[in-house]
Amino acid sequence: MESLKKTIAIVMLLVVCGVSASAQVSPSKIFENNYAKEASGDYQGAINDLVGLNGFDYHKSLRLGWLNYLNKNFDASIYYYQQAVKLRPKAVEALLGLCNPLEALGKTDQLEATYKKILAIDPMNSKINYALGNIYYYQKKFVLAEKHFDLVISLYPFDYYSNLMAGWTKYFLNKKNEAKILFNTVLIISPTDKSAREGLALIN
Repeated sequence: MESLKKTIAIVMLLVVCGVSASAQVSPSKIFENNYAKEASGDYQGAINDLVGLNGFDYHKSLRLGWLNYLNKNFDASIYYYQQAVKLRPKAVEALLGLCNPLEALGKTDQLEATYKKILAIDPMNSKINYALGNIYYYQKKFVLAEKHFDLVISLYPFDYYSNLMAGWTKYFLNKKNEAKILFNTVLIISPTDKSAREGLALIN
């Protein structure tokens, strides 16, 4: 009888373990479902799927930062992106992600600091050079803005936005000849551009 009890106990343990193992979902399946929920707009469902996931801490934090941003939970988004940055301090993608909720909340000082961290790792990043140039432009720090817009133009000479912003920056720095060249370049890219025409009218 005692032997039978032990046998039954072992069988029950094996059944429980088997059920438990079958109930477990692989991390790749969790992420697959997660992407599907994001695509369908079920951001909260996608967030809930990841919160209890063990391991993959960086990837999970990065996804939770993005999903909370999409769900307009900007403070939570900042928190998770910051966790990702702590785990991988040199990962540009985590810092780029952090920029989204910071911009949404209008945290300009933190945004500027994050841009500088990105450029310390990836100094030729055209998107961030342009974005930092914009911050300096609207702060009327035209000398600083010029440096970043010029770098973007050196990488992408036919870029509309950097040519236009560099044109106005040089105009306010009283570099009228350079501004004129840039405004004319804008009109090659976008022949009916109102802002470039206004700039040329002020110079001529």
